[in-house]
Formats: sequence, C-alpha cells, structure tokens
Amino acid sequence: MQYETIVYDETGGVATIALDRPDKLNAMSERMLEELAHAFQEAGESAAAAVVVVKGNGRAFCSGYDIDPSSSWSETSLSIAGDRRRCRGLVYYWLDLWNYRKPVIGQVQGHCLGGGNELTAICDIVVAAADARFGHPAGRTVGIPCTLGFWPILIGLRKTKELLLTGDTIDAGEALRLGLVNRVVPRVQLDAEVQRLARRIAKVPPDALAIHKQAANRWFELMGLCAACYEGAELDAMFHRTESFAQFFGIAREKGLSAALEWRDEPFDE
Repeated sequence: MQYETIVYDETGGVATIALDRPDKLNAMSERMLEELAHAFQEAGESAAAAVVVVKGNGRAFCSGYDIDPSSSWSETSLSIAGDRRRCRGLVYYWLDLWNYRKPVIGQVQGHCLGGGNELTAICDIVVAAADARFGHPAGRTVGIPCTLGFWPILIGLRKTKELLLTGDTIDAGEALRLGLVNRVVPRVQLDAEVQRLARRIAKVPPDALAIHKQAANRWFELMGLCAACYEGAELDAMFHRTESFAQFFGIAREKGLSAALEWRDEPFDE
C-alpha cells in the first residue's frame, strides 16, 4: 500500500507507525484507519520487527475521528441500521488490533481525544509527554467511542462517568495516577524513552511476548470487555439520533467545523 496518512519505518527491531495528518491534529479519516490496519499487518509479518510503536507527527497524537463536514464520519442521513453496522465495524476494527500478536507501545504528546483513546486503548503500554491531555469532548454532542477507550476497566467506573458526563480532559499527571498511561516524561525525552523501552521489550523472545500479552488480555475479556464494546456500538448509534448531534453537524455544514466546536464548548468555558 502507498501510505498517504501515515509514515511507516522499521529500525532496530522496532516498527514505528506515525499518524501523519499534523494539520488536522492527526484526526482519523477512513483512509487513515485503512492504512493503519495495513501498517499493523506489515509489522506483524515482518520477522525483523518485535515491537510496534504508534505515535503522531506534529503537536498532537490524535484529535479523534475526522468529523469535518466533508468526512464520512459526519454523515447524518444513515438509517439507524446502517449506523449500527458502521459502529459495530469500528468495534471489530479495534478488537482485532486489541488481539494483535506483537506488543504495541503508544507514544502520546499533546491532544489524545475521542477516538484517539480507542487507539491508545489497544496499546499494551502508553508513554506520554508531560503536555499530553486525554478526554472525550465530543461526548457533549457527537457520540461515544464505541469501545469507550476501555476506560471503565482501565480507570474505574466513577472517573469514567466524570469524563463522559462533562466532556472534560485530564492532563498527563492525572492520567498516570489513574493508570491510563504507564509513564510520563518531558516532551523532549519522549522519543528516546519510547525507543529505549521498545528495544528492551524486543530482547524477550517473540513467542514469550505473545503468550504474556494474550494471558493478560484474557483477564479483561473474561470481565466482559468485548461484550461491553459491542453494546457501545448500539448506544453510539442511538446517540446519533439525538437533537444535539443534528445541531452540531447542522452548524458545521452551515458555518464550518470551528463554529460547531465553539458552539459545543462555549457553555463549558468557565
């Protein structure tokens, strides 16, 4: 595949997949998701790559799904059955990466919002820069991440509810305290710290890495993670029938995405 929205590299036993739409804060388009899946497949088939690093080029890791009025994610005319199929497709997509055989490290700087938390959720380890922020502001009007970023299991019920009910974001220090990330380092040290950790993991035999990962994942699956994600698809399709969803994209089409975001967030600017 000729990559247009990501950059793929293999060096020293580490495959690096970099989201590369910095002008859009690495918002995930359908093209990017397609390329991301292909890059994971490429890394999975590489005998030289023992560990995969996922990062974002520019000042943000990922601002979520691309909800520009021209994007497919802003489609409001789908039937509820069609919308449900689309949402379930996203669940299948993320759970497939959750079951990826090789260890995956997320490298986060700047914004990690909305669907960006679904990407970090499938990572086995997350290292964040001190300037990173996590949250789901889109939940105020647009919907829920179908997998909820695995938040209830990762950070607990009450904090998950607080973040979803307010749409507020948390900083890297709070994310570390909650267990959403493994480590926080200064921005200038982020690349070096992630590469050091990746190369350390790569010293373990590949079969052992795969078994350790599967053993840990199975606990969460037995706790109901997959079933909860499928339910998330149903609820997201329901959310897309709310008045606030229609209002948001009505403003976005008439006045532009910036105006819609301003309308969404203005009541919270206090």
